[in-house]
Amino acid sequence: MPFSLFSRKKPTRRFNEFYADWSKTLTENCLPLLRQSLSSAASASVLSSNVDHVLRHLVLYYETLDLAADPNTVPYLLFPSWRNSLETPFLFLGDIHPYLLTNLLRSFIDRENQDSDDDENSLRLIQDQPLKIATAWKDPSDELVTRIDQIECTMRLMVPVLMDRMRKAQRSFVSRVSENWVSSYQAGKKKKTVTAVPVSAASVDEAAKVEMEELVSIFVDANRLRKSVIMDIVGATSEHQGALFLEGLCQFLVGFKDQLLLQDFEVVAHMHCPIDSRLIP
Repeated sequence: MPFSLFSRKKPTRRFNEFYADWSKTLTENCLPLLRQSLSSAASASVLSSNVDHVLRHLVLYYETLDLAADPNTVPYLLFPSWRNSLETPFLFLGDIHPYLLTNLLRSFIDRENQDSDDDENSLRLIQDQPLKIATAWKDPSDELVTRIDQIECTMRLMVPVLMDRMRKAQRSFVSRVSENWVSSYQAGKKKKTVTAVPVSAASVDEAAKVEMEELVSIFVDANRLRKSVIMDIVGATSEHQGALFLEGLCQFLVGFKDQLLLQDFEVVAHMHCPIDSRLIP
């Protein structure tokens, strides 16, 4: 499909349907599977199989998201309309912020090792869960801590680079579009013809095409970072740790869709930022 800034095309219905089905599977299949895997009745083979299944489901989402990205659809993917107001603060270039992933991992480790000083709380956790699960994050190995540091270091390098590329692309986009729009408008005035607007649109499209292609590249690179961080974390952790991490991530993603939580959030947001009815026409 030819690129046109003035004839935008939203992501196809197929992708919208994919996202709805993907979210449903995450809620009704992936999360219950992980919870079953973390029960005392689950075998090691079942745990490993379910971890792989959920990981593939997450990777599939980012691969499909990349395939949906092109110069015509990328503005909608960077600012997805299917994300609600509760999700928006956690988004980075169209999807969850990579920092959320390592912060989630750190929260497991920090909570477990803080609780380890509380004998009563530790005993309760062990009684409520299988021992391997209850103590999965206790005293993490030096190898795991080092690997987490490496993953976080990569993100601290990559996230600012992606943000800088985005700023440069936006500045270049505005500059190119403004320059070509003005030039075309002035040329149309000299000719004193009604073709000035179409000429302007064509010029703006040509100027914007390069910038849109750069936005696609940035979007795909951001997804690649998210996907690699998830895979690196699961690869660096034990099966029990990986299962707990993926369960926490799935619960986080599913929680965004909780209607009661969303309603509470919007009520609080409205209280802090009320809309003046006089501003509504």
